[in-house]
Amino acid sequence: MQDFIRDENLKLYRAALARSTDEDQRRVLLILLGLLVDEQAKPASRPKQSAPDPDRSV
Repeated sequence: MQDFIRDENLKLYRAALARSTDEDQRRVLLILLGLLVDEQAKPASRPKQSAPDPDRSV
């Protein structure tokens, strides 16, 4: 789910950057894009969410 949200934010920020003419807004969007790209490049830093093992008894 986190990957989906990050990918959607990337799309939104890139579209906003393409439309924006305000330099301050563009600067903020570039910072946000950089943060998301860095996060995307480091998948090992996020904990993996795995499905429960159906063979394991509780």
